[in-house]
Amino acid sequence: MQRDVLVIGGGIAGLQAALELAGAGYPVHLVTDEANLGGKLIDSSDKDKQNACVWGDQVNISALYLGGNLHASSTVLGSLITRATNNPLVHIYTSSKLVELQGDVGHFQATISDAQAGKLTQKLVVGAVILAAGFSMYDVSQKGELGYGYYKNVVTSLEFEHLLSESRYRSECIRRPSDGKCAEKIAFIQCVGSRDVVSKGEYCSAICCMFTAKEAILAKEFAPKTDVTVFYLDLRACGKNFDTFLSRAQELGTRYVRTMISEVKEDPVTEKLSINYAAATKPVEEDFDLVVLATGIRPSARLQETAGILRVPLNDFGFVQADPLDPVVTKRPGVFSVGGSQGPLDVPETMALASAAAAATARALGKPEGRPARKPVPERDISKEPVRVGIFLCKGGLAAMGADSNAVAETAQKLPGVSIVECDQAVCQPEAIAKIQKLIATQGLNRIVVAPCVLKHNLNLFQETVQAAGLNRMLVEMATVPLKAWDDNPDKASGAANQIVTRAVSDVTTYKPLKWHAETVVPYALIVGGGVSGMATALALADRGFGCTLVEKNTVLGGYVRDLTGSLETQDLKATIENLEKQVEKNDKIEVLLNSEVVDFKGRQGQFVTTVATEQGKTTRKIEHGVVILSTGTTAYTPTEYLYGQDQRVITGPEAMHRLADGRLPGTGESTYVFIQCVGSRNEEHKYCSRTCCAETVYAATKIKEQNPDANVYVLSRDIRTPGYLELKYREARKAGVVFVHYEEADKPVLQKDSAGNLTMKVKDPQSGLELDIRPDQVILAVAQTASPAAGQLADLFKIQVNADGFLSETHSNFGTIAFPGGGIFITGAAHGPKSVVECLTQAKGVAGRAARILAQPMLMMGGMVAEVEWEKCAACLTCVRTCPYGIPQITREKKQMGAAYIPPADCRGCGMCASECPNKAIFVHHYQDDEVLARVKTALTEVG
Repeated sequence: MQRDVLVIGGGIAGLQAALELAGAGYPVHLVTDEANLGGKLIDSSDKDKQNACVWGDQVNISALYLGGNLHASSTVLGSLITRATNNPLVHIYTSSKLVELQGDVGHFQATISDAQAGKLTQKLVVGAVILAAGFSMYDVSQKGELGYGYYKNVVTSLEFEHLLSESRYRSECIRRPSDGKCAEKIAFIQCVGSRDVVSKGEYCSAICCMFTAKEAILAKEFAPKTDVTVFYLDLRACGKNFDTFLSRAQELGTRYVRTMISEVKEDPVTEKLSINYAAATKPVEEDFDLVVLATGIRPSARLQETAGILRVPLNDFGFVQADPLDPVVTKRPGVFSVGGSQGPLDVPETMALASAAAAATARALGKPEGRPARKPVPERDISKEPVRVGIFLCKGGLAAMGADSNAVAETAQKLPGVSIVECDQAVCQPEAIAKIQKLIATQGLNRIVVAPCVLKHNLNLFQETVQAAGLNRMLVEMATVPLKAWDDNPDKASGAANQIVTRAVSDVTTYKPLKWHAETVVPYALIVGGGVSGMATALALADRGFGCTLVEKNTVLGGYVRDLTGSLETQDLKATIENLEKQVEKNDKIEVLLNSEVVDFKGRQGQFVTTVATEQGKTTRKIEHGVVILSTGTTAYTPTEYLYGQDQRVITGPEAMHRLADGRLPGTGESTYVFIQCVGSRNEEHKYCSRTCCAETVYAATKIKEQNPDANVYVLSRDIRTPGYLELKYREARKAGVVFVHYEEADKPVLQKDSAGNLTMKVKDPQSGLELDIRPDQVILAVAQTASPAAGQLADLFKIQVNADGFLSETHSNFGTIAFPGGGIFITGAAHGPKSVVECLTQAKGVAGRAARILAQPMLMMGGMVAEVEWEKCAACLTCVRTCPYGIPQITREKKQMGAAYIPPADCRGCGMCASECPNKAIFVHHYQDDEVLARVKTALTEVG
């Protein structure tokens, strides 16, 4: 069995899968036909500035929504690329493509060639293949009526990103391409090439609404007086924090108009663009300086060719054909698919699929051969050495600031304690990394400064670099490029760069080596929550050979979806749940504790101890485990509006599902059914979208029409949110005769009951201005998914956070959706936020793969930035015991008779609260001792620039 893995595609899906596999010990061969890594999240089309950093302003993070913090998300992506580039187990082949694949799972023979020249470059033997070929953008020149290619001021979203980038650093406004004049009015047109039968893109591209919101925010933040209008059909902000992000665009003044745009015309004299549209029953003609087309996605250019080589079938749209319940698995054993090669996916879904694909690959190949990524190097004792600082300047970072690299290098050489100054094009690249390691060895360097770097996440890379050269990883400082422009003034920029370097040198000279020690790992998992996610995680861990305890507070497994009978993704949802339950029950590696809950939790990553109360608190058990996975799920909102609870004809969506299953729905004859969307969602109480309600309504409404074609079915919605291929089901519902009517949040439908007991539903259609008067026989409320009541209690118990909506908060809402910063604690399923069953299953497999990486290690290194007690000063006053949020300090008499506090270094989280509260200053945190902190405070107060 060959353990190497071939990953085809260098976008976020390919990078994430490659890094997870490499982290687990599998050698990875990453092949991309592009010249750079990053896929569609990176555009390096501007070739005029080769001297600038790849992460500088000349390379644009392309038109994709990357998270609530726009400026931080690019650094996360940069971290993926630099980590992959410098990982010894990841072998990268750029401008290359797969031309042949023979063999079977465990022993494939792959042939790689140069993508341009077609010359054979490599023959590889691999055990599995992950296809992460990404996607391409729709060719909008095919939409001649919108003027692209004819009118210079009609641009695509990606081209608008270029304009934003150029304007942000070189202008006071966004300038239109035709004549360089300020674009005072900008229009965005959504769904260009999406939800469109003519362009053969009937599906929703899933990402366009959010990348338009991102661009609108950037435009308004840069030029607040710019008038921004978005023409849309439905706003599909159905991910975690997406509605908050959309609200931000509206708060900044972005105007959203629901309408379909049929053409754009240009005034040949003024070059202004005219758009005609319908608004509130009347036609409107409006002129704009710039029109931005939100282009849909299409299969990548080489996907058909690559799929043919892999012998993987494609669907009707040219994307990889996927199993809805196990989307990473293809028809060919040993070949997995992930990301944009499957079709329209947003960033969180892509990251979850990448983790799931890595886990599925590891399961198929078995345990890795145990090749270490890097050979351990003994750490050098520098205690008796004088300070010798090596400064490594990044030309790319200096160019991003506009500084003169020679002038900065000359000044840096004169700083006290500096032994050597090197200047490289990109310090984060393998060649520069190797140089740092060589000079540490040959020049006896014992402190390292890297400056200035655009990506703050690179600090970990440089720490690993010096550690591999025998230097303690904490003896490195990285100075980041400040978020400030110097108006093309090289002298000011060089002066600022000098100050940054000087500060970094001053700081690093105070740093002291930190120590770590090995602690054993308990190869066992605790899973809290027995819904779909919890059961799927348990089964995935059991497949990898790890035992687990599944704790469920109810008397049965299944969670929230146990009340549902079907969905657009799987017709027989009940069978899916029952199958999971049977597998869990018969698996001897899974212990199930029903009617139980966690009451106490302590320990650290690799060695936790949790107390579980069983049988409603009658007995308790202590469980030792190395990781914990929280899958507490979600609950349904109980409505108080629309006569729910007052009239039996008003029911919720889950209740309607039950009635469809047992035959109570639909009735016979011309019965009238009205569905009302967003009941309890997207309001002041619950500001988020519950994500699954629209799909459940489309499913139920279609079922009613199928079983009773004479029924009248209305769906009243603010937006119908059916991203990706779910759009096809929405289309089918309309064809079946389901009537969809939009309403505005400020003008909700009104349900009344007259004296005779008849129900009347009044709703105003904002497009036509007409008020509809419907007499329903049944009203179905699409209710919100709310956070489980247990989520807040568990957050307190496990010392983690919940967001404003009550859901558990993860590391990053897009790039780090399954882990918490503390380590060893993972989140999966609807505990993170509302999700579909397929999303829960996919994420569960990814979480199991991440958790298995920890459980597979016999030892973990602990220590570093932790608190330590100077017992001579300690008065055993218990202040630290009361202060620590993790309950770690303890009083012991091992050091002195009266007792003194002791903080186990393996358990300490390094938060520093005990050190700040200790009245005797008997506690300090390593790397944050007084001299180190005071030096940093002094330099931090120095203004840069």
